[in-house]
Formats: sequence, structure tokens, C-alpha cells
Amino acid sequence: MRIASFTLWLFVLGTAFILGAGLYEALVVVPFWSADAPASLAEGNPLLKVPIRSGQVFWPFFTPALGVIALLALVTGFGTPSRHFVWRLAATGLLLIVSIVTLVYFRPTIIRMVIYHGAGRTPEALREQASRWVALNWVRVLAVAASLAMGVRALLLPLQ
Repeated sequence: MRIASFTLWLFVLGTAFILGAGLYEALVVVPFWSADAPASLAEGNPLLKVPIRSGQVFWPFFTPALGVIALLALVTGFGTPSRHFVWRLAATGLLLIVSIVTLVYFRPTIIRMVIYHGAGRTPEALREQASRWVALNWVRVLAVAASLAMGVRALLLPLQ
């Protein structure tokens, strides 16, 4: 049971870290490029260096790493009491879904918008896409917060 406890703690700490990074990004970084799209996404905007840097250095490593940790926390939860396992399954399952959606939708979309400056989209389409991305990003942040809350709940339940 020590490995099950360790992986759950690692999951909760990693999820808290990602939640903090996601909130920082949503409140501080995203407004740099989303507030005045498509003009704010134009090539030469020096404020784009911040989201480009975080997108190249932070998220490509931490999103998959936390996905692996979530998978480990899920797998090591088998054999724990059912009440505990339900919370662990909900927490890790939700975070795995968020990780997949991040890699399939959020990452490619923001690369097209920020690094490739809209990838040839019309200004109206780009403005709409930026607005949709921002709204869905808040859903993602809330899902990570819910995952963290469920992980903490699982920590509070006995493993035996």
C-alpha cells in the first residue's frame, strides 16, 4: 500500500502544480494574445514570446508527465478499498481525459494561433477561435481543479 499512497501523493502534488500553472496562464499569459485577436497574434508582437516560451518549455513536458503519473496512480489503486478507489479513479480518470484533450486540441490549436500567427485564417475566424480556446481553457482549468479535489478526497480515505 505504500506505493499506492506514494503515487496518489505524487498525483495530488503534480495536479496542484499544474492547476497553479494553468491559472497563471489563464489569468496572466492568455490575455496577452487573446485580448485583441487577431491583431495581438500578428507576427512581431513581443508579448507573444511569453506564451511561445511556456508552450515550448513547460507544457510539452509537464502535461504528458502528469498523465503518466495519473496512470500510475490509477494502476496502483487497484486493490485499495472501493470507497477510496472510486475517488482515485474519478480523479485520475478526469485528469487523463484532460491530458488527452490538451494534447489533441489545446496544444495544436494554440500553436496554430500563436506560433503560426493564425495559420492563414481570416480575422473573424481567428477571433472566434481565440475566444473559443479561452472559454474551453477555463473548462480545462476547472476540470483540473475538480481532479485535484477528488485526489485530495481520496488521500483522506484509508487505504486499508
